[in-house]
Amino acid sequence: MVETLHDNPHSRDILILSAVLKSIILFFSLSAFVVTIVQAIEERSALIFSYFTILSNFFILVTTLVFLVADIGRYFGKHWYGGRLTFMIRFFAIIAITMTGCLFDFVLVPVGGIALLDSYTSVSFHVIIPFLSMIDFILTNTVYKIRILDIFLSLAYPILYLGMIMAMSYSGIRWDNGTTAAPYPFLDYLENTWFGKGTYIGVFYWIWILLAIFLAFGFCYRFLQYRTKRKHYHLFR
Repeated sequence: MVETLHDNPHSRDILILSAVLKSIILFFSLSAFVVTIVQAIEERSALIFSYFTILSNFFILVTTLVFLVADIGRYFGKHWYGGRLTFMIRFFAIIAITMTGCLFDFVLVPVGGIALLDSYTSVSFHVIIPFLSMIDFILTNTVYKIRILDIFLSLAYPILYLGMIMAMSYSGIRWDNGTTAAPYPFLDYLENTWFGKGTYIGVFYWIWILLAIFLAFGFCYRFLQYRTKRKHYHLFR
């Protein structure tokens, strides 16, 4: 059952805004993935697709396309909504790229320097796509409510990602030219151990910190949806 709607989900103004934002997101997403695929072929390695940011951007690409088609259908009077499962996948991915985008742009770049944004793919995946997707999700989602259940189910995404990375790592796969046991330093259990004896605190503690951040962003989106309902468009019951 579609959870709508105080106002008309076929509102042309909202659908036009949605189509514009989603089209821009798709342009940067598709072009950045083309560059990434070419790079992977040149380097003869598919490990770039094991990075959390890349996977999250891929789910954004797929779900953005689905909901763009749904919005176009509703513009022409069809009852197309994209499906709650697709919405949930998009919601999980939105939380993920919000977290990675904010950490990258507001923590890593100030510490590591602007050189971290030295490529088209880096700018697209860490800046343009995350923040346009955030705006699009907040302003143009006129159909589905974010449930408390959705927020807690969103933890399945980082947990499954962690399981995938650890399975790859324990099977002998190495990142960063064979020097690290995980794609991110804070997940490198060989360098830092699970409970912390290296540069970073232990991997075990990082996992709980990041899961807590993930949940916090989920609740922030629910709050923003509530504020949108009460203060702006009055789109939800």
